[in-house]
Amino acid sequence: MKLSLKSTLIGTGASLLASTAMAQNLTLQSAFPFSLEVIDTSIHRFVEDVATATDGELTFTPYDAGSFSPPFEIMENVGNGSLDAGWSAASYWAGQIPAAALFQSIPFGPDVPKYLSWLYGGGGLELWEALYAPHNVVPIPCGSMISEAGGWFTEEITSVEDLNGMSMRISGLGGEVISRLGVSPVSIPAGETFLGLDTGRIGAAELSFPTIDTSAGFFEVAKHYYFPGWHQPGSLNELLVNADVWAGLAESQRLAVRNACSDLSIRMFAHDMQAQSAALEAFRSAGVTVERFPEEVLAALQLATEEVLEEAAQRDNDFADVIASYQNFSERYDEYRELTAF
Repeated sequence: MKLSLKSTLIGTGASLLASTAMAQNLTLQSAFPFSLEVIDTSIHRFVEDVATATDGELTFTPYDAGSFSPPFEIMENVGNGSLDAGWSAASYWAGQIPAAALFQSIPFGPDVPKYLSWLYGGGGLELWEALYAPHNVVPIPCGSMISEAGGWFTEEITSVEDLNGMSMRISGLGGEVISRLGVSPVSIPAGETFLGLDTGRIGAAELSFPTIDTSAGFFEVAKHYYFPGWHQPGSLNELLVNADVWAGLAESQRLAVRNACSDLSIRMFAHDMQAQSAALEAFRSAGVTVERFPEEVLAALQLATEEVLEEAAQRDNDFADVIASYQNFSERYDEYRELTAF
């Protein structure tokens, strides 16, 4: 649905498509609530870095989730020009673009360094851009997420059977995989997940890693916190820019945006890996049990992952091309990593 945003906001970039370096201010809406501290800090750092790099010639005005567009409609509204840009996760579009999920995370797949290596050195980014081009959207990797938790559960998980019949907030490929074990995946925005757990609408939820999960408050209503995040060993956020707006920016402005996003991805990884211990200790103090999934559960999830990826590739040519690109790259990457491991 096309929004009437342009009639309520002044100075948006979609009306400033000249190729000269004239000052532009672009609307940027997040799919994630700013109440999640890491999201709030990251998006505002990106905004500040772009403004600094361009001497104020290109600025973004960030808006919280739901300000103009529902989170799951951000791509549509960026594509049709209602929004200049969006900050989101590629798995949100998996319903209409199955291969998009592969650009947020791959179950039992890459961590952040391997993901970035594939995108920038293995042809992944070109595939991502081609995938979104028919939607009039340019995707840019913008911010990284270290390996997530496996999820918050209101009941203890001791076997595969304990998952059967459960409803869980989980999206993308992870949701499809875990459904093979009897779980009903539920796609709800991050800002509505606490209520879902508190009311019993869902019995489990995954959101992110501990410092983000702290902001969400899940530890108040779910006391079992499981690892590893098999569904997202590493993940990326995306900056979506309307293709017409992007084409109207000066080359120096486009470079500033890409550089700010790359810098953010590196800084988030460097910071987040060492920041989780304190959050875990706080959860334990609040009565949360922090533990690993039973090996039986992880083995079943890995087998289901292989089935889901193979079936998805058979259904969708784009998915087949993207997963083949990643798997071919992975073989080359892993050979040297294994030789140099100690």
